[in-house]
Amino acid sequence: MASNGLLNRAKTGTCRICQRVRKTDEKVKAVGEVSHGMATGHIWECIDFEDCKKVAESKLIKNNAGTLIHEKIKVALSIGQFYKYRYVV
Repeated sequence: MASNGLLNRAKTGTCRICQRVRKTDEKVKAVGEVSHGMATGHIWECIDFEDCKKVAESKLIKNNAGTLIHEKIKVALSIGQFYKYRYVV
């Protein structure tokens, strides 16, 4: 059963930049939230941004252009790190 990601904090979250699934207690932080219809939950980013950026760049090289993960990482790197908490409705 799926949970409401805003009411029940997840144990793991996917970083929006490097696309790694990491523990929310120690490796990622919430930088925003989505509350649009059935899509509810937090937006996560790695706490160690330098390591995140290195992994994202290596994944860009490893994955072919046009694949979903390549495009997600490319867009996230062009936007950059979130400094303010964002609400996506």
